[in-house]
Amino acid sequence: MKMGFEITIEHGDALDFKADVLMLKYAKSFYGLDAIVQKKLRAERGKVYEPEPDTYALVPSPQNMPYQWILIVGTGSLHQLKYPALRDLGRNMLEALYRESVDVHSAATTFHNVNSGVPIDEVEAFRSILLGFADAVGAATVPPSLKRITFVEQDEHRANLMREALEKFLPPGTARALSTMTQSHSSFDDTFIKPLATEETPHVFVAMPFADDFDDQYYLAIRPAITEHKILCIRLDQAESAFTGDIMEQVKERIRTAKLVVAVLDGNNPNVYLEVGYAWGVGTPTVLILHENETPPFDVQGARLIKYNKIYRLKEQIAQELKLLL
Repeated sequence: MKMGFEITIEHGDALDFKADVLMLKYAKSFYGLDAIVQKKLRAERGKVYEPEPDTYALVPSPQNMPYQWILIVGTGSLHQLKYPALRDLGRNMLEALYRESVDVHSAATTFHNVNSGVPIDEVEAFRSILLGFADAVGAATVPPSLKRITFVEQDEHRANLMREALEKFLPPGTARALSTMTQSHSSFDDTFIKPLATEETPHVFVAMPFADDFDDQYYLAIRPAITEHKILCIRLDQAESAFTGDIMEQVKERIRTAKLVVAVLDGNNPNVYLEVGYAWGVGTPTVLILHENETPPFDVQGARLIKYNKIYRLKEQIAQELKLLL
C-alpha cells in the first residue's frame, strides 16, 4: 500500500490558506498563529485546547476559517522545543490524523519555533519536522488519503529560504513525495538524513536587531555566507521580552559555545551590545557589522569591524572574514 504526499511551501497567511486541516502545537502557552486560532476557538466554543505533551486535540475548525479541522499537538515549553522535540512534533502530527481516521487530503502548518526567541537554526528546525514526517511514513502511520502538506509562511525571505532547503533535502521527483517505501531513505539527499543537530554541533551566533528592516542583511548576506561553511546559523529572532529567564540562559550558552559571533551594530540596539559584551567576556571571537553611515556609541576599532554600503558586497566581506576565522 502506498501512502504518498507532496510537501510544498507557500508565502502567505495560514489564516487565509485553504486545506482540510491546520496542524498547530500547544507549547505550554499560546504563541503566534497558535494563539490566534485558540482565541477563535474560545470565542466560538467558550474553551481553549491545551493537550499535554505527545497528546493532541482534533476539533472542528471555527466557521470563519478555511479548514475542516484544527489539530493541536501538545509539546514541551518553547525552550524545550529543540530539534529532537520538533522531530517528535512532526511525527505526532501525522500519527494523530492517522489514529483519528479522518479523510484528509491536504494539511497546512507553519515553521515551528521560529520567531520564538529560542536560538536555533531555522532550516535545521524545518529539517527536524520533515524527519518526523518521514518517521511516520516509515511506521505506516500516515492517513492513506493525505496528498499534500503545505508550510505557510508570512515572511517572504523565510519562505524562499525554506524552498531552497526543500529542493536540497527532497529533490523534485520521487523523493519529494514521501511514501511508506522510502528505499531506506536512498532517494533523499544526505544533508536531509544526517543526524539531528545537538548542543555540540558547530554554529555561528548572529546578534542583530529584531526588525524586518534587517531581513536583507540576514537572509541575503549573513546567513548564506555562514552556511557555505557547512555550519549552523543561529539567530535570536525575538523582541526585547525574550531576554528573560531560560531564553537568556540559552542565548548565553549559544554564545559561549559558538565558533564566533556575528553582530549587526546598525541601530545601536542595546540587546546586540549586551550579546557582544558577553561574547567578549567569555572569549568568543566576534565580527562586527556596521553600515558606513552609522557610528557606534563606543570605540570598536580594536575589534573586527566590517563597514558596508551594499548587501551583495556585505556577503563578500563576511565571506572573507569567515575564511580567516573558520
